[in-house]
Amino acid sequence: MVLLFALQALLIAPLFTGQFTQFRGSIEATFIANARFIAERFPDLSWYPYWYLGFPFELFYTPLLPGIVALLGKIGGDIPQAYRIVAATGYALGLPALYLAARELTRSRRAALLSAAAFLLLPSLTYAFPPIRSDGAALSGTFLPPPWRLVALVEYGEGPHVLSLSLALLGVAATIRYLRAPSAARLMVAVLALVAVALTNLIGALGVAILVFGIAIANGPAATFAAKWSGLWKLGLLTVLFSMGWYSLGFMRAFSQPGGGDTASFYLALPLVALAAVIAVAALPLKRLPLGADVVVLWLFLIGTIVVMKQLFGIGVAPQPIRYSLELDAAFAIAVGIAVTWAIERVTRHVAVRAAGVAVAGLAFLAIGLPAWLGVQARLAPDLSWQTWSERRVALWLADRLRPGERAFLTGDHAFWLNVFADVPQVRGGQDFSAVDPWPAHAAFQINTGADVAISKLWLQAFAVRYLVVTTPASSEIYRDFTNPAKFDGVFPMVFDERGVRIYEVPLVGDTRAVVTPASDLRAPTNGIDRPALESYVSAVAQAETPATVAGELGRSRVDTGSSGGRLVVRQAYDSGWRVTVDGKGVDAAPDALGMLSLPVAPGRHVIELERRVHLDFIAGLAVAIVTALALLFRGLRARWRRN
Repeated sequence: MVLLFALQALLIAPLFTGQFTQFRGSIEATFIANARFIAERFPDLSWYPYWYLGFPFELFYTPLLPGIVALLGKIGGDIPQAYRIVAATGYALGLPALYLAARELTRSRRAALLSAAAFLLLPSLTYAFPPIRSDGAALSGTFLPPPWRLVALVEYGEGPHVLSLSLALLGVAATIRYLRAPSAARLMVAVLALVAVALTNLIGALGVAILVFGIAIANGPAATFAAKWSGLWKLGLLTVLFSMGWYSLGFMRAFSQPGGGDTASFYLALPLVALAAVIAVAALPLKRLPLGADVVVLWLFLIGTIVVMKQLFGIGVAPQPIRYSLELDAAFAIAVGIAVTWAIERVTRHVAVRAAGVAVAGLAFLAIGLPAWLGVQARLAPDLSWQTWSERRVALWLADRLRPGERAFLTGDHAFWLNVFADVPQVRGGQDFSAVDPWPAHAAFQINTGADVAISKLWLQAFAVRYLVVTTPASSEIYRDFTNPAKFDGVFPMVFDERGVRIYEVPLVGDTRAVVTPASDLRAPTNGIDRPALESYVSAVAQAETPATVAGELGRSRVDTGSSGGRLVVRQAYDSGWRVTVDGKGVDAAPDALGMLSLPVAPGRHVIELERRVHLDFIAGLAVAIVTALALLFRGLRARWRRN
């Protein structure tokens, strides 16, 4: 086990070093920014003000990986370096984790060792699709690419998913051990592993559910245990109850929004796929396959269907279906290990000959996979020039000039990396499902691609944007989101022009933190190009009264007004978690025409205090997890007391 970890760690040794990879287009910036926020703001984590006009921080993502990174970064003083170590460790853990899962499933060290060798060296099954193979080959420069798991981590920044796969394989091993010989200790180990998966990555959570489902319905000797269903029922129930400590209804509702052209109706096909697997178990002689092969066949069918349906037919039967390639590759590696072991053992009974067969298979795997691993080494090295990145330069420039309440508009990787380097509020962000206000997405589409620059100007002014960052074809920007980068020339004064990045200063309207508008309701736009509605909104903000004082940060604010009355608009996103008092008395807040926090204010001087509190559904879920833990602790202590 230790040797397998060390071997994998040696092959990815450059990933443990430096701050950032060479791939600025990866999403690792999101996880680093989250960890940075946790490290700097803990325990005040109720409100995240830097993305999408603000959003409840419990919607940011799953907490385990960024929490670990924040802790290590706080101790070591380097958040990006801490992320490198955690992400690389998560990858290296995958090899011994797969060995354990394969060994528990097959009851064979030989099959487990060959499965691990296949996982380490063989190209991924998803390389059967030319676009994915070309993507992987571009990383290593070889005909046969390295495992897709490596590409996902290095090029795309899928640190949480890679770590969750390692934890999922440990969860599979722990689940089989518990089902084979049930005990309270083994149950707790399995539950902890599965809950760790759920708290690390959402895709990984569904992936491990599919893996456990395959074990549940398989009827071969590797998955046939006395009281299997009662054991799985306990395991599943405890996993769900503990996962509710983070998986609130609001969190699940936010994440389950389809993307990438999918529709929610497609997701209804996943139970049909599961039903087909159940029918296959009943109709086909899967139990005659080598030990553990029936489970692996079900895994390949279930996960393969998710990937193939999207890749060939454009139908997503699960959220972000291509990302299940990692789980598919793990199942494929175990299948290869089982098949090769079966072939060797069928040919001969001699121990020495079987050992030679394993060695020959290992050498064959090495010949196939070693060129890709050698070819990819240079691409694993960190980017030592990150301090000169345009993304960092722009972030620090904005941080030096923006005043309280003012925002910037950025897009592409400049938006992704902004909050890795600085505490700058922006209209965009790193994970769209977290947004509680839908209008920033409409605004971004118009600003990036709309032909009417007047509409873009209205959106920028409505959201208190002072600086508009535009990347031209001459920049290092990975994502070219602006259809016409020159459309703002002559509209706004240009205050920054370096390396293909231009920053325009947008004339602000009204106080950027809060305004008091007339009591008449403003009409919400019908769409992103509803110019009359936007003009009315911007005009009302421009003519609004400015509060006497506005103070506060994150999820707390205090506003002193001395106005003729109307509606106070705090220029942050409305959320049901906001609690508002006027002169000490609670009042109901509501979203205004663009989804920002608004409340009625009577004429005269008033003190308004705003505090963002955690949603009740999140507190309820956390309470369920705590009560479950206390109940189990009480039960264990009572049983021990009775024995004594």
